[in-house]
Amino acid sequence: MTALLRYQAALLLRSNRWIFPLIAYGALIAVGAAGSTPLAEGLDWSAAMLVPVVAFITRSMLVVEPDASRAVVAAAAGPADGPVRAQLAALVAALAGGAVLGIIGAVFTLLTSEPAGPQPQSGVTDKITATFNHPAIFLAGLVTALVCLFVGAAAGTMCNPPLLRHPGAAALATLAVVIVALAANVSPANAALRSDIASNTGARWPSAASLIASVALLAVSWTASAMAAARRERSLS
Repeated sequence: MTALLRYQAALLLRSNRWIFPLIAYGALIAVGAAGSTPLAEGLDWSAAMLVPVVAFITRSMLVVEPDASRAVVAAAAGPADGPVRAQLAALVAALAGGAVLGIIGAVFTLLTSEPAGPQPQSGVTDKITATFNHPAIFLAGLVTALVCLFVGAAAGTMCNPPLLRHPGAAALATLAVVIVALAANVSPANAALRSDIASNTGARWPSAASLIASVALLAVSWTASAMAAARRERSLS
């Protein structure tokens, strides 16, 4: 599995399909950081923007590899569960890429937003110190980002090959599901971003239900994608 993950990560980097999501995410969180933004709001914004970015990174991973190469990789991974392992490796690589972007976004938001402490501080060192003194706001933002990361990965998985093979339909479906994930009340990402579970530190923690729902959504989508990949390889062999 480690070799498969290295292969999928190298495939993503060499395809240059990560460049547009990186630029898009950077532009989106820069827009959110414009002006004087409280740290909690900035972290919510950077977390929300993970949903579309991770969805399209996942899409890139699922369409970048030619069918012939995919078949060879699946065969090399094992005669029985090779297709499943190869598919999961591609999905994990996309999720890891999204996690890296999420960490970068959280750090950027920390450095550009208003400090977490009650005292007026403006320097980078002051903001970092204030965050260490009041870690709840930053940690709550990271948990919200984790929920959005899982939801974005699930959206990209459900709307792209092998579950949805038509290129145009897959792209439109990915965009539509991303919008629903951010706007619909039933979405774990929306629930996490609307969370009113506050503490005396000003942190808005997402509910446990939204985190559990995002994990379940990711598990179901990955399982369905892996099973569909296995069926596809059997039909081609």
